[in-house]
Amino acid sequence: MERRSLEHQGRTRTWTVVEGDPDTLLLVLHGSRQSGNVMRNFTDRTFEGLGPTVAYPDGVEHHFNDLRTDFNESARRLRIDDVGFLRRVIEHHNPDRVIGCGFSNGGQMIMRLLFDAPGLLDGAATFGASMPVEFNTCVGIENYAPAPLVAVQGTADPLVPYDGGMAGIGDDNRGETRSAYASAEFFARLNSCAGRESSTSGSLRIDDFTGHFPVRLITIDGFGHMVPVAKPLDARLGPGTDEITGGEVIRRFFFDGRTR
Repeated sequence: MERRSLEHQGRTRTWTVVEGDPDTLLLVLHGSRQSGNVMRNFTDRTFEGLGPTVAYPDGVEHHFNDLRTDFNESARRLRIDDVGFLRRVIEHHNPDRVIGCGFSNGGQMIMRLLFDAPGLLDGAATFGASMPVEFNTCVGIENYAPAPLVAVQGTADPLVPYDGGMAGIGDDNRGETRSAYASAEFFARLNSCAGRESSTSGSLRIDDFTGHFPVRLITIDGFGHMVPVAKPLDARLGPGTDEITGGEVIRRFFFDGRTR
């Protein structure tokens, strides 16, 4: 593990790297009020046993400038160019394949990359982050380039409601979001998915929208606002699960079946 940095917009921007296969990069973005190192521990480092190099960038003042119109953290007020910063992180590593993974604010940033930097990511994974409704989206979607996507959402998420509605941390409103299923359907339409298959296992429900660029929604019944890990986390984020980990989500979707 090592720390790296570059200058962007007159700021020193940093990230943590865990070296692996240089041909594939997992770009892992933290949530609100976190950092790259916090994200490593929050995810129990389950992304690091998959083989690829893993990069954990740091947001400015613990946030990324994501795609929600109602997002009002300093990253937005300072007009931070996180699209440009993350593009430069990827260029620094120069991989053949990039999979963007993000939790909460980081998941919203991953979705922004899909629209503002089409083709930059070869795949996307979001945890606790559903697509905002149209009037709460600050970027256009017309330049979107299809990419496989897997989303994980808990039915007991106290911050991003599974059935859609207002998302936020206490009084810190993040605006209205689609339901988890409507969000998956939204990307399935953009990816021209032709079919749908569903299965259940324990508390997991998996909805697969099939096609050349598949979309998968993993619903975890009774699960809160986090990346699934086999250890207890802050109780304010809701209940956890020991049925699957974030690393297993990535492995099963992107490596076992090798989407793209």
